Amino acid sequence: MNSDIGGDANSHTKKVQILMSTYNGEEYVREQLDSILAQNYPDVDILIRDDGSNDDTFVILKEYEEMHQNIRAYQGENIGVNRSFFELLRKSNVSASYIGFCDQDDYWLPEKIEKAVEQLERMDGPALYCSAKTLVDENLERMESQQNSHVTPGFGNAVIESICSGCTTLMNRELVDIIIERLPEDVIHHDWWCYMAATYLGSMYYDENSYIYYRQHRGNEVGASGSAIAMIKAKARDLKKRHGDLKKQLSDFRRFYHTKPQKDELVDAILTAEKFPGRFTILFDRRWYRQSGLDNWVVRGLFLLNRML
Repeated sequence: MNSDIGGDANSHTKKVQILMSTYNGEEYVREQLDSILAQNYPDVDILIRDDGSNDDTFVILKEYEEMHQNIRAYQGENIGVNRSFFELLRKSNVSASYIGFCDQDDYWLPEKIEKAVEQLERMDGPALYCSAKTLVDENLERMESQQNSHVTPGFGNAVIESICSGCTTLMNRELVDIIIERLPEDVIHHDWWCYMAATYLGSMYYDENSYIYYRQHRGNEVGASGSAIAMIKAKARDLKKRHGDLKKQLSDFRRFYHTKPQKDELVDAILTAEKFPGRFTILFDRRWYRQSGLDNWVVRGLFLLNRML
């Protein structure tokens, strides 16, 4: 691991490092950076990797780097959002007690990092914090439809669904160090991988309060539609586009993490659902679950039709 931004945690606070991956984000990145710089929490570094932008994003990032000692930005080739964040994890500051992810186009409320650190300080072992989001439009106006913030985290959920949005995430050093040593080439979503690792090895806390305005616009890499119909359509598109990726992600996870028999058995049961009789028995397996009751029935039907793996 590399220490890209120096400085040990001072005697009053533990250092937090925020990792941001950008790509053609010139329109909103200033507002996002300003909201991080305005955090109540006093010791925050920002490490930014630009994923080969062809607009003025990197020019803006270098301007901020010159103005603020706690910002470092560098540019790399276009490798996609997941691999970009994995590279950032590898380069994360070893002196930072907490590591978080950040999008390029949201807006953080001043207490966001402070609330996450407060919760993680109460948790033992490898730990991850994430929270609900407030959906807003391009102008940061709250949208009428909002996602359900009442969720039940757990490994049984993590193997089949991610409720962990990277832009709300903060992880302790213990979890980050383990994840860095077990990074696959690619996954469905980088934050989903972290959610699985946290619930497999330690604990995950989901804060039903929101401290982030999650901007919805045409350029979103991964959006969050508010209405039920829009969410169903988005999930259908994602399933069609990424058919086979769940199998790959779980296979990679089994390769890197295989020390807890009960949880390993659940991963194995899902992977064997590609063929009979596993495809049938997985329908009645209550160890895995999605947050929505309707989703549970839909996904069990997709397993039966062999459309999940």
